[in-house]
Amino acid sequence: MKILVCDDSAVARKSIVRSIGDQPTLSLFEAEDGHQALQIMQCHNIDALFLDLTMPVMDGFALLEALPVNPYPTDIIVFSADVQEQAKTRCRQLGAKHFISKPFYQAEIEPVFQELGLTFNQQWPKADCQHSPEQKFKEVANIALGKGAAIMANHLDHFIELPIPHVGYLTYSELAMTMMDVLNQPNSTAVTQRFVGGEIHGEAFVCLRGKHILDIGNKLGYRPEFTQTAEIYQNIANLLVSSFLLSLGTMLDKTFSLRQPAILSSSALQQIQSKDNEQLFAIEYTCLAEALDFECEVLFLVDKPSVEVILGVMENI
Repeated sequence: MKILVCDDSAVARKSIVRSIGDQPTLSLFEAEDGHQALQIMQCHNIDALFLDLTMPVMDGFALLEALPVNPYPTDIIVFSADVQEQAKTRCRQLGAKHFISKPFYQAEIEPVFQELGLTFNQQWPKADCQHSPEQKFKEVANIALGKGAAIMANHLDHFIELPIPHVGYLTYSELAMTMMDVLNQPNSTAVTQRFVGGEIHGEAFVCLRGKHILDIGNKLGYRPEFTQTAEIYQNIANLLVSSFLLSLGTMLDKTFSLRQPAILSSSALQQIQSKDNEQLFAIEYTCLAEALDFECEVLFLVDKPSVEVILGVMENI
């Protein structure tokens, strides 16, 4: 039996591979994106494909659209952080047999394994579970983003195109350049919002643009004739920030509280520019709503002590 696991995250791939019990006739293949998976499937008759949706080069949706590559029947199990109902429907329409959300649980995945003729390995060798805290956190951020996008999609009744988050370090000077670019772009508004919880302190920056922003505000219950435009922008940004932090806090076992959002001003930018070159830990992504002229860039920043708290949690996962 031949199994292919396709995911750009090494952490996610190994979680699936480790969970499959040893069988004498079992062959396991791994791919980092849809293009690699297609190449493997052209050379091997794959019995089961475990497929992520959000990947570089070729994402899971594009891979599903490119299948089949041969007459051999392959069972497709989507294994993704994108838990939007629209995403699940599309996957099934494109031939996926099962949809398993990240992080998976034994009760959810074991029946799928049984159907495929696989056994679930309940005892993972510790040596196989070693990933850096940064790698683990990137996967956690990706899962939180997927769950947050599902909340947004439910509110807007529109599919949210899920990006790959960038997780890394950013200096104040780089942040100032980013914010200056935002303020100089036409029809763009930036909102800032601070958050705190479980010894983690941070600030979110949300840049909103697109001609359908007020329509989105209307869907959220903020009618332009009764609500100031700035307040609509602030409330949309608050939903983006809070939905992500709610999901992230659940996985970190932290509860975040948020301050009131505020429109980013030139004076706030000057304060950022006046700071030194200290590094901040950043989670950055761009979010699009399909069939709407709406785009938002979201940047979460936490300070050095908060990074130590986050990575300490990751060490124990």
